[in-house]
Amino acid sequence: MDIKQYFGRIQAQERKSLDLDYLAHLQRCHVLNIHFENLDIMKKKRLSLESARLYEKLILDKRGGVCYELNGSFYLLLKKIGFHPTLFAGTVFQGDGSWGMENGHLFSIVDLEDNRYLVDVGFGGHSPRLPVPLNGVEVEDVDGSYRVEHAEEQSTLQKKIDGDWKVLYRFRLSEPLPSLESAQPSCVLTETSPQSFFNKVYFLSRVMEEGRVTLRGNSLTLVEKNEIIKTELREDEIVETAQQYFPFFIK
Repeated sequence: MDIKQYFGRIQAQERKSLDLDYLAHLQRCHVLNIHFENLDIMKKKRLSLESARLYEKLILDKRGGVCYELNGSFYLLLKKIGFHPTLFAGTVFQGDGSWGMENGHLFSIVDLEDNRYLVDVGFGGHSPRLPVPLNGVEVEDVDGSYRVEHAEEQSTLQKKIDGDWKVLYRFRLSEPLPSLESAQPSCVLTETSPQSFFNKVYFLSRVMEEGRVTLRGNSLTLVEKNEIIKTELREDEIVETAQQYFPFFIK
């Protein structure tokens, strides 16, 4: 991994101090410059969590990826420069009110300055642009606030949307993953399981300075300065429209 090239890709600064401000800077840069996309899954091209392959795809080829690739690569970067991240699996709460695949999401928790922070650069349009403390303190982002809540043995990442707190996913702090390689079986399920959403329609999401844009099948959603514009695209409009926001998109 070439740190300078990685930083160039995400337009980040190199700093000496490994503090919260620097962690937030790196997270924001990563989210804004490397987007969520499932093109390889839709083309039935097997994903790899090997360090060299992640670097090639995300940094050299200037592609995006799913949570396992985005958070996996960011985890490796944080370790490389001296932070102390740990990988965890989460279960996503879906829009229809049901839970997704058990432990079907990957993210990191970083130990820093006598506190712990949830760091997620791979949750599509709802990826926080800043670390979320595990102590329950609410942090404000451009398009909503985030917090972590704990109940018995289970914790949840939540986002305040239109004044209401919504659960994004649940996880167990008692079950850290031993390595990135240990997430490979869950990554394979994301590619192949009938329960997986990501092997059924194209799903691309880009976090922007003041909003986000998401392509889900034929539906394009643009959120900017709290204004939401949804457009249903014809089949012949998908590629041209998507490439305005995702230049790497080839159906």
